[in-house]
Amino acid sequence: MGDSGAHSGHSHVGGLDARHLLTPEERAKMIARIHSLVYWVGMLIPERELLGGSEIDLREVVYNLTTKEKLTEEDVAKVNELIRLLKEKARSLETRLSRDPMTVDAAKNLLEEICGLLRAVDELRSVETLEKAELSKAEIMGRIEDAKRWQKFLDAIKLPS
Repeated sequence: MGDSGAHSGHSHVGGLDARHLLTPEERAKMIARIHSLVYWVGMLIPERELLGGSEIDLREVVYNLTTKEKLTEEDVAKVNELIRLLKEKARSLETRLSRDPMTVDAAKNLLEEICGLLRAVDELRSVETLEKAELSKAEIMGRIEDAKRWQKFLDAIKLPS
């Protein structure tokens, strides 16, 4: 497939040819979809993705991290790094989509990829917030325990009235 549509020498067949060059209107519509939550929530996370110079099994990695019973500190660091890389990649793809001449087909593929990356970010963020919720729950329980111990201590040293 490639970017063979970069030359605009061929005719548009009734505007239905998906190989014609992307018009500014079509481009604007696609960019708007990226920023519409409803649109990308239903998207599939790409199976494989080139991130930070190496190809990873993105769908599998996200699944493993989001279904893990307990995340280690290393996992949390991995989640944060993955989110950073995914956002960076989505941003650079969005820049391409908004600037580069391309066919409608190429643009649709790009849009799908961007939305899939955003979906992955969203999934990973839910893990992050779960982790934080667990952390704050433990913190609160710890404070309650401290308060109870303190109360016991006060009760123990209280002079009988």
